Parts: sequence; structure tokens; C-alpha cells
Amino acid sequence: MTSIWGTAAVLAAVIAIVALVIYSVVRDKKSGKPACGGDCAHCGRKCGGRGS
Repeated sequence: MTSIWGTAAVLAAVIAIVALVIYSVVRDKKSGKPACGGDCAHCGRKCGGRGS
């Protein structure tokens, strides 16, 4: 019975971390921050084709 609580706690922590990462990505995208770090010359044209 105790292992169920441990598993549930780890699962809740992983879900919380994933939710925070998704929230951060969505917030950055809404604010116009580039996803590739802002160096469009070296991102392989994944930033909307602005790379050289």
C-alpha cells in the first residue's frame, strides 16, 4: 500500500514539471520569444525561414 503513495507522488511531480514546461513554452510563444534561442542564422531555418 505504501508503494502506491510513492508512485503517486512521483507521478504528480512529473506531471507538475511537464505542465510548467508547457506553460513556459506557451507564454514565451505568446510574447514573441523565438524557440531556438534567437540565433536564427544557426537554427536550420526552423524559425520561420529567417536563417541564412
